[in-house]
Amino acid sequence: MKYNPYSVSKLGTFKQCPLKFKYQYIDKVKVPRLPNKALKKGGYVHEILEHNFNYDIEVELDELFTESDKEETINMVKDFEKSYYGKYIKSIYDKSKKEEDFAFDKNLKLVGYWDKNAWLRGSADLYFNDIESNKYTIIDYKTGKDHSEDELYGNDQGMMYAIAGFLKYPNVNTIDVKFIFVEHSTAKEMVFYRAMFNEYIKDFYNKTKKIENSDIFNSNPSALCDFCDFQRAGVCKVKEELDKTEDNILNQNFLDF
Repeated sequence: MKYNPYSVSKLGTFKQCPLKFKYQYIDKVKVPRLPNKALKKGGYVHEILEHNFNYDIEVELDELFTESDKEETINMVKDFEKSYYGKYIKSIYDKSKKEEDFAFDKNLKLVGYWDKNAWLRGSADLYFNDIESNKYTIIDYKTGKDHSEDELYGNDQGMMYAIAGFLKYPNVNTIDVKFIFVEHSTAKEMVFYRAMFNEYIKDFYNKTKKIENSDIFNSNPSALCDFCDFQRAGVCKVKEELDKTEDNILNQNFLDF
């Protein structure tokens, strides 16, 4: 493999824009990452939850994330703590494993996260193995928009979690994956079955094979370009050229009129 290890975000980058994938993972172009308030808030929320609703967790304050933002975030998590899913997390917290990395190779052998032979890898926030019901539950906290009703949201991520769970626990036949949207106290829940294990593997094999066999990494201009660090740093000029072309067309149409 040329571009392993793969993660859900890495696969998503190729799907979003193959050229961005090339810049980031092949050419390894270094560009400054602009401050992102949403990411900082998300990281703070995760820290609170990963320490069982510990509101004394420190967070660095600045112009991006102020004392007011901190208080607002804490109040939001406190509201979540009282919700159905907040209470559920608290009820299983002491019996769960927290933020565990995983990775496996093409031979479906679990390996270290940084192993050079890793094929797929990832990390989730909470793992609960209910021995009595022989059910394994994987939980991932999400901040931002509520995607609980989105049929496509998180399918690849949930599937990758499930594969790792089936590899780790050979006797488990069913795995529940819950994406919990903290700001909305909602969740998208998915169920994966060992009987479908080969289909899950095939799906990722096809996705990674497409990337491995790619010779041309074309751009895919979209509204997401405005949030791309490569575009902001001037490395990628595709959108700039596209905007110029559109302006020329508009100007020509105006002159014709």
